[in-house]
Amino acid sequence: MNILSKVRLVVLFGLISGMAWSQQVLSLEEAVQIALENNFQVQILRNNEDIAANSNTYGNAGYLPRVSTTGTVTYSSNNTEQKFFSGDTRTGVGAGNTSARAGLEATWTAFDGFRMFATKERLDMLESRSHVLTQQEMHGIATDVQLAYYELVRLQQQIGITETSIELNQSLRRLASDKLRLGASTELEVLQATNAVNADSSALLNRQEQLRQAKMAFNLLLGRESDIAFGVPETIDPIVMPALDALTQQALDHNYQLSLLDVDQRLAAITIKEAKADLYPRLNLNLGYSFSYSRAEVGFLLSNRTFGPTGGVSLTYDLFTGRNLKKDIANANIYQDNIQLSRKDLTLNIRSTMSQLFQQYQSLLQVRELELRNVETSTRNTELARQLYQAGRATDYAVREAILLETQVKDRLSDYSYRMKMAELQMKSLAGMPMYGE
Repeated sequence: MNILSKVRLVVLFGLISGMAWSQQVLSLEEAVQIALENNFQVQILRNNEDIAANSNTYGNAGYLPRVSTTGTVTYSSNNTEQKFFSGDTRTGVGAGNTSARAGLEATWTAFDGFRMFATKERLDMLESRSHVLTQQEMHGIATDVQLAYYELVRLQQQIGITETSIELNQSLRRLASDKLRLGASTELEVLQATNAVNADSSALLNRQEQLRQAKMAFNLLLGRESDIAFGVPETIDPIVMPALDALTQQALDHNYQLSLLDVDQRLAAITIKEAKADLYPRLNLNLGYSFSYSRAEVGFLLSNRTFGPTGGVSLTYDLFTGRNLKKDIANANIYQDNIQLSRKDLTLNIRSTMSQLFQQYQSLLQVRELELRNVETSTRNTELARQLYQAGRATDYAVREAILLETQVKDRLSDYSYRMKMAELQMKSLAGMPMYGE
């Protein structure tokens, strides 16, 4: 198979692949939803949310009484010999004794130093924290999917750019061949154009392999089989981003890491409340109803039965707890200080990172606009060089240089558009802005 046939097969393969992809384009929103539905860590965190919700009850906080019931039945068979002061005796062989007891008891902590209120508040915060953790994980997954998705778009753009370069160099080779037949050029021009086609064809194969590998990795990121075929669009369009101050404030209000620190700050304060409950006495109320019955074949009583309600109050106060209370409160205060320091550090990093990303985004946006004009200019330059070469007023070298320049400009535009989109996504992620359906 000669070089020309190989080149034609490469271009044909690219066209067929492009047709297949265009019929199965996977939208960005669909990709994010698939990843969120299939991710095992998200499923685990959602289960943890259910656990936290199930645990967040008034009974678990200590508001409600404990009601219990008991019941026992015993039987004994004994040999007995009884001697009375009167001198009489009584003996029994295998004398049976039966006793039964049943009771219902309720114990309620009427006052525990306000611990139950603090505990309920802690359970509320733990449920909120589990929800924030789930949202943070989903937000991170959505961000990772979008970053990987636009990498696929960039690779698809590069394939299209290379295919265009192949077509332009093939057109140049046809012109050189036509001129050679007319005696207006040399075989060297045909060979040089062929070399350019071959170089582009090699680059096309490499880029197609890169895209194939990237798609396999992307399928794994979505939690599905790596060989599922799909396509992506070939455009990366910028969106209008808010001003830097608005983005920074959005991040300070909605960043998930800051939200978790806020929850942890409240949990530390609640821990102090729970510890200080030991400074107060505990008051327990007891109510019950009991029934007992006994019967004996030998003894003073043939049977005995008692039943009725019971009630009581108990007051408990710890005079000394091994200084654990002082230790617990001190540790909770230190933990609060650490959270405040972490929040200040994270706030500073958010402001700095957001400023850097915003400046990078603005710079890339300006460069992209310039490259858009360069693409238009280089395209006209290539067409003009081809026309002049066909008319014998330009060399084949000038045409090849024009084609190379057009390809390089388009590659730069693709790269700047991709980097701009990366900065945009990182700003949105840092600001806690929705990243599709999480």
